[in-house]
Amino acid sequence: MNIFKKLTNSPIYMTWVFYFIKFGSALFVLPLILLNFSEAEIAVWFLFMLILSMALIADSGFGSTIIRATSYYYSGMKNIPKNIDEFKNHTEKKNDINFIGLSNLLNTFNIAYIFLGLLSIVILLIWGQFIVSNAISMTNNVNFLTYAFYIIIFRSFLAIQFIKWSSFIQGIDKVADIKKAESVSELFKILFMFIFLTFGYGIFELMIIECIFTIAILVYAKRYVYKWFLKNNKTYSIKYEFNNDLFSSIWPATWRFGAMQYGGFIINNGTSIIVSQLNSPTLIVSFLLTQKLIFFIKQIAQAPLYSNLPKIFQMMAIKDYNNLKPYCAKAIIIGLSIQLIALILLLTIGTNLLEFFNINATLVPLSIMLVMAISIMLELHHAYHAQIYMGSNHVPFLLPAILSGILILSLGFGIINTYGLIGIVLVQFFVQLSLNNWYPIYLNLKLLDWKFIDYLKCLINYKRCTQKNKKDKE
Repeated sequence: MNIFKKLTNSPIYMTWVFYFIKFGSALFVLPLILLNFSEAEIAVWFLFMLILSMALIADSGFGSTIIRATSYYYSGMKNIPKNIDEFKNHTEKKNDINFIGLSNLLNTFNIAYIFLGLLSIVILLIWGQFIVSNAISMTNNVNFLTYAFYIIIFRSFLAIQFIKWSSFIQGIDKVADIKKAESVSELFKILFMFIFLTFGYGIFELMIIECIFTIAILVYAKRYVYKWFLKNNKTYSIKYEFNNDLFSSIWPATWRFGAMQYGGFIINNGTSIIVSQLNSPTLIVSFLLTQKLIFFIKQIAQAPLYSNLPKIFQMMAIKDYNNLKPYCAKAIIIGLSIQLIALILLLTIGTNLLEFFNINATLVPLSIMLVMAISIMLELHHAYHAQIYMGSNHVPFLLPAILSGILILSLGFGIINTYGLIGIVLVQFFVQLSLNNWYPIYLNLKLLDWKFIDYLKCLINYKRCTQKNKKDKE
């Protein structure tokens, strides 16, 4: 029982559980979709999943900002640094929880998230329609799939509101609790989808189920925050009060990170957008299925560090670098090891598994998959460092992300007709390698005063890194 309690209270393990359950749609729902739907409908399904993820970029960086700001106030900070200079110069130490700051934060973001929800609707009506219209037109069920698309738009508004409450919960260091709730919700959602597919229902009904469970988890997260305040002998009543001083502190990092997310979405999904415009459902399904599996592996490998970002931000807030370095090194090496092993398995037995389950869909050729695997390894490593660095509330990655996204889209559209899939994945690889794969690492190590050779030693043996930092502290 103690082991079970320890696991369910662990941010890393509960994040893994959530990701594995979420991937259950691929283990239980996806095979039924691949077996029962036409190739055109399968392509629409994958693109709907892409659109659902695209809707979340309308959050525009506010979710990450809430986690950072909440972590600062949870550590007792009175103010949030506006830029890297203020971060380097601030000398506040850990104090009691700043409940006034937390309340002001929520009240300010209550207004912001209404606007963000409306923004998500606009984005999907324009770009979502562009991405999915070609695939829908190739099906025999255009009307119902169009209605399903509009359900996705409504669901996106609700999902954006959930991000606000979820980010706050993560910022108060309750990552395990929100991931447990999301895991339960996701488990029941998969169960209902499996039942509906077994009885012959289609994508329209699946999108209704998506919407219902989004409402359920939104209500849960909101009630959780209210109860957390009560447990700490405080009360919170939802208000729509805009705190200019607070917003001015977080806005510079927020808008940069938000714009960076748009660029990052294009970097990661630009190839999918290009492929979605082809007139071959088979090719679309093959590429999107491979990419989905690779992205899932990346999600699992993110968990050791991403699930502990609130703790990392708290250490950043009080500049406890002696403990921060080995803490991050351990998370990074575990995550990269998990990703490497999983990618090797995908490359060697991925196609055989599909054949074993009698699934007609195929993965992309091995040469293309290898390029995608190397790209995602480099992507995850630099993403680790970018997240740590942004604990300073400074976001210097905007321009590289935007330019990289534009280059991948423009070059990809121009090259796919000549060189095919290998052309666009190589474009993505070399564009990222030119700057994004190393620039965040350089900035983060410089900020933490962490020599590259010492960083590598910490990755090889983070326990020795801990001992070294203890001696330095003494």
